[in-house]
Amino acid sequence: MKVDMDAVRLLMEEAATTTILPHFRKLESKQIDQKAGPHDVVTVADKASEEFLTPRLQALIPGSTVVGEEASSADESIMDALRRPGYAWLIDPIDGTANFAVGSQLFAVMVALVKDGDAVAAWIYDPIRNICAMAEKGKGAVMREADGSTRKLSMPKPPSLAHISGAPNLRYGDRDFAARIAYRMDKTAGVMILRCAGQEYLAMLDGHFHYAVYNRAMPWDHTAGCLLITEAGGIAKRLDGSLYRAADKPWGSPLVAACGEEQWNWLKQDIFDA
Repeated sequence: MKVDMDAVRLLMEEAATTTILPHFRKLESKQIDQKAGPHDVVTVADKASEEFLTPRLQALIPGSTVVGEEASSADESIMDALRRPGYAWLIDPIDGTANFAVGSQLFAVMVALVKDGDAVAAWIYDPIRNICAMAEKGKGAVMREADGSTRKLSMPKPPSLAHISGAPNLRYGDRDFAARIAYRMDKTAGVMILRCAGQEYLAMLDGHFHYAVYNRAMPWDHTAGCLLITEAGGIAKRLDGSLYRAADKPWGSPLVAACGEEQWNWLKQDIFDA
């Protein structure tokens, strides 16, 4: 089935304009709730954005299901739709909510279309810069700029490990693994953590970052980004060598997205496995 890439982008832009940006830097404390812990928050804007997008995305593909972050937080069984045949939409209504809640511009809206457990289309929209990265499986990735122009995305490949910088997100998961990576970061060019997977994927697509590591890989956080990275010439695999899938369980072998296969192997051999 052919999906209208611009129709989805326009819905994301409308969601941002009507449900997200009116709350930016205007949230009251009563409009921010905690979910699983102090770093896991939700705002009225998250809920409104997901409620806006859910029926409109479903209408684009009759019979499709929706797996939204906020609905799934209330009912984990919703994620089972990713492991059933057919089409499912993945929605992260505001990625980087902790940033959004304190007035940081580093947040994004992410949508992925999944068929039979694998991503077939992806969108990451930055409401502040009004840019949107988009990809269809097997057709490459593009960036739509604020002026309406588009450009093909192709990730640059650093010539050595010493030229690589990235985002090793180590808050969750195995503490020994985190300590091992932290101890070896001096072999790379540097570390930049944005506290927003969507913004980190956008940074990788434009060559500002060259890799990112995630111990916890929730589908709404990474499905869109992994397809975009792959279609822009990079790779998104778990450390055990398996490709990332939307149908995967969130916890497992850490997810490493990188600008290329060779760079992924350098990181695995010299940082993660050594």
